[in-house]
Amino acid sequence: MQFIRIPNSYVPLGSPLIYAVQESSIADIDIRITDATRTHLYGAKRFYATRSAEFDIAPYLRRALRFTPSTGSTGVYGGESRTLTAIVEAWSSVIPAVLPAPPRTFLPSADELPAPCLLTSMPLVRLIPDGAVDELTLMTQAPQQITLTIEYGPHTATENHVVPSGGLHLFRLDTADFPNADKITVDAGPCGKVVYAVVKPVQDAVRLAWRSRSGSIEHYSFPIETTETVEATKRSAYGSDGHVSSATFECRRTLRSALETREMLEALAELLYTPEVWLVEGADYTPVDVISDHAAVHNYGTMSTLEITFRPKNRPRQSWN
Repeated sequence: MQFIRIPNSYVPLGSPLIYAVQESSIADIDIRITDATRTHLYGAKRFYATRSAEFDIAPYLRRALRFTPSTGSTGVYGGESRTLTAIVEAWSSVIPAVLPAPPRTFLPSADELPAPCLLTSMPLVRLIPDGAVDELTLMTQAPQQITLTIEYGPHTATENHVVPSGGLHLFRLDTADFPNADKITVDAGPCGKVVYAVVKPVQDAVRLAWRSRSGSIEHYSFPIETTETVEATKRSAYGSDGHVSSATFECRRTLRSALETREMLEALAELLYTPEVWLVEGADYTPVDVISDHAAVHNYGTMSTLEITFRPKNRPRQSWN
């Protein structure tokens, strides 16, 4: 038995990840899909009475992917936790010895992007509130340098940060490290450049972060919270003690963006269907559930706003049944 088809490393999870095995005679073929340590099982398949089997492992890996927002001061961080490395093992009823395929590492993006590149769905010119944090995801081919240019009115300062190797890396920008800055430029060389205009925070603004189709975590501060509501679900019965009821409840908050371009609204619209969204409060990232299912991203001849409604990921605790 042998593998006759194996995907390349750093192929996006949004594309099919096709493996194929071939046996010399008709046999039952078993497949196991595990992580790099072979301790976590992503999935298994069995093919009966066949000489060959072809299968796509992408659906098994997509549902296993989880992001954790980075924490810490301004600097470069490893992005290994944002990728998935898989080992596919095969064995048959004819030759029961396990045949492993070489490990393959896959990117968390929907589309393939040539390295070096910046994985992002947001515009490269952005606003960021003073004191807020943003995160950039870089796919590099070799060690390289990231140059920060910080402008304080007529004065300019620079910082250099080193990406130590090729692969997926995160660059975390914490504007609290640069008090009173007016503009910050992150120049990642061949990966691209992002320019931030640092603005005064809007009172009661709400900052969200989400996992994008590009394989990054994006951030945006909604300047307006239009409503906060409490919705109760009641169940009632009538017995010897009269009416008896129980209730569960949840809080819902509706946010409205600033007037934005179509490019920005298309990026924000990812909040409607991304699997992971967080409420950002200082250094804390709290998972939330976006319940909106519609947003207009373009109105002819004018800039537009986008509204979303979200609720806590988990129901609040209560002291009664």
